[in-house]
Amino acid sequence: MGSASDDYEPVTFLETPGETPGDTEAMWEPFSEYLQSEVDGLELDVEFADSTSGIGQSLLNDQAELTRSDIVMLANPEELDVVGIVEEGGAAVYYAGIATRPESDIEELADIEGESIAFADRLSTSGSLYPNYMLHQAGLDTGEAPYGDPVDYDGTWTSGQAGAIDSFLNRDEFVAVGCDIAVLLEYISEDQWPDRVREQSGRWDEDVGSSSTELELIEASQSLPFSPIIARSNWEHPLRSDIEEAIVSIEEGTLREPEGDVDNPISAVTPGSQEDYQPILDVIDTLGVDLGDL
Repeated sequence: MGSASDDYEPVTFLETPGETPGDTEAMWEPFSEYLQSEVDGLELDVEFADSTSGIGQSLLNDQAELTRSDIVMLANPEELDVVGIVEEGGAAVYYAGIATRPESDIEELADIEGESIAFADRLSTSGSLYPNYMLHQAGLDTGEAPYGDPVDYDGTWTSGQAGAIDSFLNRDEFVAVGCDIAVLLEYISEDQWPDRVREQSGRWDEDVGSSSTELELIEASQSLPFSPIIARSNWEHPLRSDIEEAIVSIEEGTLREPEGDVDNPISAVTPGSQEDYQPILDVIDTLGVDLGDL
């Protein structure tokens, strides 16, 4: 541990933005406060990048030290270390989903053939890779997605999960949206969700189906492992081991509740390794995604 009088370089933790910048900052304040209280002399800056690829480039160019991302880690396994695996709401898994409007003729994923669908940023696991994988599994030709054009449908990629749902809700050309269920739950009634989502998702709460805007769930994905917290391997800092030890010590109830109507993005952190993300690698291989483009 360092002392409060030590003059250490600040440490930057990067995230993608939430639905609003203010909400995002409030979400991460308990995490930042906890680490700074546990590690004497630590100045932790939580900053936000517009995309997964932007986060990856920042870490590889030594402009940040830590982030939460499976894709960035899988694209750069030699340059990045897994610190631990995130849990949210007491759960170790999360889900992607594809939804449409109640008046839509889309009843199953195959019906999206020839139509337009909105996604989050291109390398988002739940907002792009997995929704496209679900369409592939339904028999649609995904073409060069997510980097290029699909064959059997038109895809539009946006900035973040909120960008996907906002584009879908505000633009009639989209018949569906594929994104993390974190931004879908409030629009879709409880009875539409499969039992696995109700029972296993840490994002399930009283806001499910609460929005006056109603959507129809077409399909929810299989469970996905929550993202790891990763650090660049070449990061040298006197407090690095203390910071990483403090991160993996986060348990249920460790972090205070954030102010406002937002939830903690992390409820606990458990040990993990790159091998835990083989299911995501299988999706990447199926889609033929070259993570070297990240």
